[in-house]
Amino acid sequence: MLFETIIRSRRVREAIRGGPLGPPMDGFVTAAAGMGYTKGSLHDLVLGASWFAQYVSARGITDVRQLRNHHVRDFMRTLAGVSHVTAATRGRRGARRLLQYLRASGLVPPEPAATSAYAWVLDEWLALLREHRGLTAQSVDVYRRQVEPFLQDLQADAQPHRLAALSPTRVREFLDRHAPRFARITLKNLVNALRGFLRFAFRAGYLQRDVAGSIERVPCFTLDRLPRGPRWEDLPQLLRTVDRSTALGRRDFAILLVLMTYGVRAGQLARLRLEDVHWREDRLTFPPAKRGRAIDVPLTPAVGNALVHYLRAGRPASPARQVFLSSDPPFAPLAASSVYNVVGRAFRVAGIASPHRGSHAIRHAWATRAFAQGHGLKTVADLLGHRQLESTRIYTKVDYPQLRSVGLPWPEEGRP
Repeated sequence: MLFETIIRSRRVREAIRGGPLGPPMDGFVTAAAGMGYTKGSLHDLVLGASWFAQYVSARGITDVRQLRNHHVRDFMRTLAGVSHVTAATRGRRGARRLLQYLRASGLVPPEPAATSAYAWVLDEWLALLREHRGLTAQSVDVYRRQVEPFLQDLQADAQPHRLAALSPTRVREFLDRHAPRFARITLKNLVNALRGFLRFAFRAGYLQRDVAGSIERVPCFTLDRLPRGPRWEDLPQLLRTVDRSTALGRRDFAILLVLMTYGVRAGQLARLRLEDVHWREDRLTFPPAKRGRAIDVPLTPAVGNALVHYLRAGRPASPARQVFLSSDPPFAPLAASSVYNVVGRAFRVAGIASPHRGSHAIRHAWATRAFAQGHGLKTVADLLGHRQLESTRIYTKVDYPQLRSVGLPWPEEGRP
């Protein structure tokens, strides 16, 4: 498809054709047209890309290979003053998609890895966790996201010749600033990650003294709280919030029903692949999470019908093997965070009162109901994919019928 079929302005076409992004523009339009954009969405995408192309030319860039991520960011800053929201959205989306296409086509080299003052020590610590402690890539990434903000906060003090003088006061100041916005368990994990990193830095000779011991641990006790989630009886309202006459509604309905039926995590649902649905055997296999076990469960008729409706009349055509895809081109596999957003939106529309409104809230309600129905601890642990029974034991605290059966009668008050 030619660029000229979408951009009608002769002046704009000539300006872009004469710039560095003129030659690849037809290929970009053709590739975008094959991704499933509607006519209107394709027009908006190409229009936004044309604005970016004009911006690039005005900046004096003459070779497409000079493009970098910061050019897109600089262009997006110019859109901050655009009063029309749709116009700003067109520009941002068009610029991003055009640069992605140019990179995928090999016309623009990959972005050079960003260097930081702390990469030298953070990368070494993460490699130790991965190669010697055997942590999964997902766990290593969690540690990275916990410690990196601290190193960013140090700025120039994270350089090798200045990190050695790190003081406990500096670490505690960082924690004091961030502690108010964290839940207790989140703060505990942050402190543990920092202590582990600081111990490594001291033993490796990068710190003059061991400051890890000066950071107080955050006390969290096993089973010290009740699971916080919605009532199971309220969850069917979630299914009534979606419009199943639309492709998006059929997808969201299937997501909600799978979560309610099996109590799996958002990440497990997001990673569910087409080959994990065993139609002939009427079963589903969810991938493991947190180094747990894969979960093999029966495919219920209700879930099977919801998946069929989505796969036949809701899922975009895509080479991706994941079952659930984004509803926007280029229809990438749905991320776990997007699953959380689907559930959170349903909670808001349904008006269900709950301390938590994400996919894990459904998992809490599912586990509580499983115990109420008389399932044993080991059975529920297996269905939840827990490796240790202690992870499941918290739900026994709200199994009120069983608790009543073991409760002792209150002794009568002594008479004078």
